[in-house]
Formats: sequence, structure tokens, C-alpha cells
Amino acid sequence: MATTAQITSLRILMNDVDGAEYEDEVLAAAIDAAGSIKGAASDLWMALAAKYAKLVDVAESGSSRKLGDLHQNALRMAAAFDADDDEDTAVATGVRIRRLQRT
Repeated sequence: MATTAQITSLRILMNDVDGAEYEDEVLAAAIDAAGSIKGAASDLWMALAAKYAKLVDVAESGSSRKLGDLHQNALRMAAAFDADDDEDTAVATGVRIRRLQRT
């Protein structure tokens, strides 16, 4: 059974610190299924990549959105956490998340 600390660490790795995207039960189940926080993060980022796979780049009226980059970036995140290293201690140490705001 995943602990609260593990769920918090996974939430940070998924950039869901406010809890808007994933419920604790979903994160706990992902940790239990993968056997580690990093494995769960890799699995969840891969699921996001699958979700983003259907998005395409859009350019119209002088504006463009590279939505296809979401898929590639999610795959990169999944690969980053899909390491042979099973060490989950201090996974969130030194991680800073900053929300960007448009001006």
C-alpha cells in the first residue's frame, strides 16, 4: 500500500501538486502496480503520451500551437523515469515547480 509521502512525491513528479489531475487513490494504485514511485511516474507519463498522441500542430490567423510537442515531451518524461534505478528515496528533493503566467 502506497504511503502518503509516496503519493506526494508522485504528485510532484506528475506536476499535479494541487491535486486537480489525479486522485490519491489513482496515484496509490499506480505506485502499487509499478512497485516504485519512478515506475509509476513513467507509467502515468506514458498514459499522458497516449492521450496527447491524437493532437496535431495548428496554425491559423497568424497564430500557431505546437500541440504535437505535448506527445513528444510526455514520452521524454516517461523515458526519464523509466530507469533501471529502483531507488525512490528523496525523489522529490530539490524539485521546484513554478507556474508560468502570461503577461
